[in-house]
Parts: sequence; C-alpha cells; structure tokens
Amino acid sequence: MAVNINFAAINVNALNRDSSISIGENNQPGWSAHSKNNLGAGLLQGFNVVNQVSNILDNDVVDSPINDQDGIPGNQNQTL
Repeated sequence: MAVNINFAAINVNALNRDSSISIGENNQPGWSAHSKNNLGAGLLQGFNVVNQVSNILDNDVVDSPINDQDGIPGNQNQTL
C-alpha cells in the first residue's frame, strides 16, 4: 500500500562528500567518495582576511591514485 507524504520544504544547510537528498523509493548502489586536501597553512576563517598568501609545495607525482573497480549493479522498481 502506497503512502503519500507531502513536504512543505526541505532545508539543507550543507552537503558533504558521499551524501544525498533522496525522496521516495531509492536504490543508489556503488557510491564512492575520494578526495585530497592540502591544509599546510590551516583554515582561514573570518570576515577581514586581508592580503593572504598561501604557498603549498606538493611534490607528489600523482596526488591521489584511485583504482575504483566496484561496479555494483542495482535494480529499482517503483510503484505507486
């Protein structure tokens, strides 16, 4: 038996890696999230950041070698 749900609004403040906003029946196989961050000078926060210069020496030949072979099949059937 299908159930109807009505949303007036969906408020999202922030999304991170490997995240989703999904409504209804969902099938989302095979999610992967890969990243690299360089925080050599830390994080800059505030309202009055003036004349900021950051210099990062990153001597990697390949920053983030990823061999992601996780092809996961998925089936989805939706009925109302």
